Amino acid sequence: MIFPSVSVCFPAYNEKDTVGAVLEHAYELLKGWNLIFEMIVCDDASSDGTAKIIDDFSISKPEVRVIHHSVNKGIRDTFEELNHESKFDFIFLNSTDGQWKTESLIEMLPFTRDYDVIIASRKKKPYGIGRLFISSVFNLIPRVFFNVETYDAGAVKLIRREIITRFPLISTTPFSEAERLIKANKAGYKITEYPVDVEHRKTGKSTAVKWSVLRRTISDVVRVWWSVQIKKDHPKEA
Repeated sequence: MIFPSVSVCFPAYNEKDTVGAVLEHAYELLKGWNLIFEMIVCDDASSDGTAKIIDDFSISKPEVRVIHHSVNKGIRDTFEELNHESKFDFIFLNSTDGQWKTESLIEMLPFTRDYDVIIASRKKKPYGIGRLFISSVFNLIPRVFFNVETYDAGAVKLIRREIITRFPLISTTPFSEAERLIKANKAGYKITEYPVDVEHRKTGKSTAVKWSVLRRTISDVVRVWWSVQIKKDHPKEA
């Protein structure tokens, strides 16, 4: 099978203990598979030396582009910037904390023959009880209110780039990950999951969904529901 070209993206924030090894491993893996690829790494104004490690890694690697933020923009905005900076057929947006292995990308690429989004759903989430509850609610909402299965919307995923450009997002919270999948499903794109094992974070601090953003997330859910279910906004042509 001839694999599609892929943009492999990495956000990073204060990950000096893991970022170098993660990026080097990913680069060697991609080169070894002779893929048509680019790597885009975004340092979100780290204060611990992460930026220098990324710059050193990128030297003499024409496939690698580096973005530096002068101020911290947060994980949601950094994700969206990486998505829109990507140029190739599919986007694989991973982390630099070592939780997801880039080998998952290689295992997921064959599914692009039949699917437009492949979600690396976590077999077991390394969360506490409170975080597990929030995650469960987050993934229940699309099924209950939109009749769409998003599997593990906040997980790493391999996604066709045209989906990124085709669907403007309403959400300003991490619900944007689910919103994009909901809109893609409604437009006929095919979504599946590929369950994977993930590691515990070795360094850094999670910036994913927290209790403090639940109120804004609920607002996003209502606005997306109104747009998709009531107004039935039509997406731009691909």
